[in-house]
Amino acid sequence: MVENDEELREYFPEQFPVLEGEPEAGQWYRLPVPGAISADGLPYWGFLRKGTEPGLIVYFSGGGVSLNAYMAARPNKLNETSETFYFDGKALPYIDAFAKRGIFDPSQDNPFRNWSCILVSYTTGDFHVGNGDYPYTAIDGSPAVLHHHGYRNYRGLMEQAIKFISVPTKLLITGGSAGAFGASALAVDVMDYFPECRDVTCCPDSSLMLYNDWQAVAQHVWQANERIWKPLHSPNICLDWLRALYTEKGDSVRYLYICSIRDSALATYQHFIDHGTMELTREQSLQFEKDLRDMTDVMKAEIPGIGIFLLDTPETGLDSELLGTQHTFLHTPEFFQPVSNGVSLREWLWNAVNGTISSIGLQR
Repeated sequence: MVENDEELREYFPEQFPVLEGEPEAGQWYRLPVPGAISADGLPYWGFLRKGTEPGLIVYFSGGGVSLNAYMAARPNKLNETSETFYFDGKALPYIDAFAKRGIFDPSQDNPFRNWSCILVSYTTGDFHVGNGDYPYTAIDGSPAVLHHHGYRNYRGLMEQAIKFISVPTKLLITGGSAGAFGASALAVDVMDYFPECRDVTCCPDSSLMLYNDWQAVAQHVWQANERIWKPLHSPNICLDWLRALYTEKGDSVRYLYICSIRDSALATYQHFIDHGTMELTREQSLQFEKDLRDMTDVMKAEIPGIGIFLLDTPETGLDSELLGTQHTFLHTPEFFQPVSNGVSLREWLWNAVNGTISSIGLQR
C-alpha cells in the first residue's frame, strides 16, 4: 500500500478535484458524502462527471467482499500478496485511476463520452447493499468493527449527485465485479431517483459467485434492507437479484450481462468458498465455466430478451495452464477491442442501450 501523498502522486499522478460550486461539463470531480464512512471508518466519497448529452451512467465500482469474521479481518492492501478479501478506505484514493478508461474514456471512439456519470466508490465489502456495523476480532486479537455502509454511502452519494444533473432520457445502471452485484441489486433503487426516465438498461459486468447462505449474509452480516435480502433463495446471488428486477420491472428494463468464461478473480473467490483457500486451479476454472453456462441458460429462459456477452480474453500474467480469463471489461482498454466475430464490447453495449440487443460468445 502506498503510504503518503508523494508516493500516491508517483503511482497515480492525477487526482480529481473536490467539487466546489457548479461542475464543469466533462470534468471528473470527487464528490464528498457528509457522514459517509468506509469499512475501516475512513471518510468516503464518490465521483461525478457532468455530461453534455442527456444520458446517465450510474457505475458501481468493485473491490472484493466480506461474508464473515474471517474475511472481515483481512482487508486488501494494493501491494499485499497474502490472503485478503475486500477494499477499505485506504484504497479509495486509487479509484481516480480508472475513471478515464473504457466506458469512461473521453476520446472520440467512445460513444458514451458525453454522458453524465455517477461513479459509486466501493470500500465496504458488502456489494454496495450494507446498512450496519459488523463486529469482529482483528488478526492481532483486538476488537474491531467493519462498517458495512455500502447502501448508506450509495444513497448519500446519489442525493449529492442529482443536484447537479438533469433528469436523463437514457439511464445505464452498471458496474464491475462487486459493483456488478451491486448494479443488479440496486437497479430499482437507482430508477426510483429518476421516475420520469423510461429508457433504462441494467448491465452487470462479471458477477457469478455461488454460496448457500447469501440471504443470511445479506440480512445479518451486511444488515441490508428487506427489499435486498428477501429475494435471495438460490446459491446464485446475482441471478436472484436479476430475477427480482425482472419480476418488478419486466420489459420496461433492458437486461444485459457480461463475463469472461473462466473469470480468474471470481473463480479464486469461489475456490475460497468451496475449499477454504484463495487460489486459482485449473479445476476451479473449468468449474466456473460450467457454472457460467448454467447461469446463462437460466437467464435466457427466465429473462426474455436478455443480451449476453461472453469473452475468452486470457488473464495477463497468469499461468496459461490455469485457464483463467480476464476479470471485468467495461472500465478497461478491452472495452474497445473487437472479439473473434469482429464486434467490440463498446459496439455491443451502444447498440443495446439504443434498442438492438444481441448475444455474443454463447456458441463456444
